[in-house]
Amino acid sequence: VTGAGGGIGRAVCLAFAKEGAELICADVDKSRSLATVSQVEAEGGRAFPVTGDMADELHTRSLVDAAEKELGGLTSIVSCAIQDVSYLPVTELPLEQWKISIDVNLTGIFLLLKYGIPLMATSNAGSIILLSSQLAFAPKPGRAWYASQKGALLSLVKALAVDHAHQNIRANTVSPGPTADERFFSQWPSKEEAHNNASTLFGRLGYPEEMAAGVVFLASDESSFVTGTDLLIDGGYTAV
Repeated sequence: VTGAGGGIGRAVCLAFAKEGAELICADVDKSRSLATVSQVEAEGGRAFPVTGDMADELHTRSLVDAAEKELGGLTSIVSCAIQDVSYLPVTELPLEQWKISIDVNLTGIFLLLKYGIPLMATSNAGSIILLSSQLAFAPKPGRAWYASQKGALLSLVKALAVDHAHQNIRANTVSPGPTADERFFSQWPSKEEAHNNASTLFGRLGYPEEMAAGVVFLASDESSFVTGTDLLIDGGYTAV
């Protein structure tokens, strides 16, 4: 699980641990990945932290190496890592910020899959889950970089599904709606105001655990006939 120190990433790790999964918890922030591992272990689970930048090829290879060394293989890849940049239209966004976001949000995923899929294929089974977003369907102002990169993941999983079905590897996206985590709360003066501006049919933000439940479903045998598609968990955001 990449982005394991974030709200959704941490919830995913805890949800997987409750199902008996053993985990590699990756994050660019060491203290956050360690905190996630501690919570997993407190629940009786087994997890290993790895710290690094998803844009770094050596880091992505180290994640796969850790899965092979510590866990003996790889059954699921969950990409929650995100590089945020300024909320600006393309006419105002600095080229350097665009490149930084691409390096993590797309190239980092490419690298993880490039090295992770061969290990997954040795077991002739696996599930890839990439975190997209409801904003890929209904962008907000200043999010052209985000909507386009998250939209790319919707197409990427279709291509992965086609390329790797013969290895019994499935690939899907989960598209969370606005979620009650630090990343969303940081955009508002208070948590109450954040919930009030959720723009969902339920008048509240979704919770990380609600997103994690979808990820666990897509990793499980219960979704054995599901590949190349998106699971939208947005509280009706895109229906408004």
